[in-house]
Amino acid sequence: MKNYGLATLLVTLMLASLFRCTNNRKSEKEIFQDTSPRQKHEETWDDFQRRKDSLWTVFNESTDEAEADKARVMLFDMGCNADWGMIVSTDYERRKARVEKEFQQFISAHPEQEVLFSEEKERWENYHEAVLAVAELEDHGSSGALYFVGVLEQSVDLWSASFYNLWLFEQNQDIEFPETIFTSKMIEDAYSAYIQQEDEDWCNAFSDNEKDGMEEHHKAIEHEWQLWNEWMAFRKTVSKSLPKDMRKIYNDCTNLTMRTKLLQLKNQNQGLGLINDFIDSCLLSDSCSDKELLDYPGFSVVLENY
Repeated sequence: MKNYGLATLLVTLMLASLFRCTNNRKSEKEIFQDTSPRQKHEETWDDFQRRKDSLWTVFNESTDEAEADKARVMLFDMGCNADWGMIVSTDYERRKARVEKEFQQFISAHPEQEVLFSEEKERWENYHEAVLAVAELEDHGSSGALYFVGVLEQSVDLWSASFYNLWLFEQNQDIEFPETIFTSKMIEDAYSAYIQQEDEDWCNAFSDNEKDGMEEHHKAIEHEWQLWNEWMAFRKTVSKSLPKDMRKIYNDCTNLTMRTKLLQLKNQNQGLGLINDFIDSCLLSDSCSDKELLDYPGFSVVLENY
């Protein structure tokens, strides 16, 4: 299993939060000083810090997701700019750990397939590392920390989509799959359009003497694409070895994974981090129908006509 450089991720997120005052948010002291005289009388700066430390404890240690979410919102409202990187990084690690736990429960129920499923997970890990490499080449200014984690969470969402409904099916829970069959050609077309748009954006943002960076970014996305294809190809190998009833649900999970990837590609990694309302208006929603997904021409086209 490869190390995705969590220490590097944490440092990146913390620096992005420390040196880029996201969305012009005020510092903790500025927000504290803006409170009413009565509130300042009732809560000193030391009280404020103790309250913040208490919220951090809840956010980091609570096993109640609703409680942890409430603590996160309160930390944001307190203006903890320097903590944003740690908050979003903890969110990501918590989400990834939850999916990992679900995966371990799934393969524990299938010891006869454990080696094969673990080998497939390695293909996803290779893809996930490539997603990280692409994100590290990009600059999203004040929204960098949130964008960076958003990209990685999208990759974890794909991993979850690849097996989670099969896990639910085996627990006799209701599951829902898309009716449309999504194909490799759809993914290929969306990847090609995404790479073309990224190249154009790079050309518009940088001068000619920075084209080496554009080429490096271009190659990184193509490498991600290659590893995506390798992951999907290995799933076909896994499918052939499964019992018939299990194979059908597993193939449906593959189709759901491809649908999720197609939506991500057509949205061109927009909507991650802090965004404006007009950008949000151009995005394809996660709850869109299959027809809306197939008819959506891509974020850049919609934005241009907005």
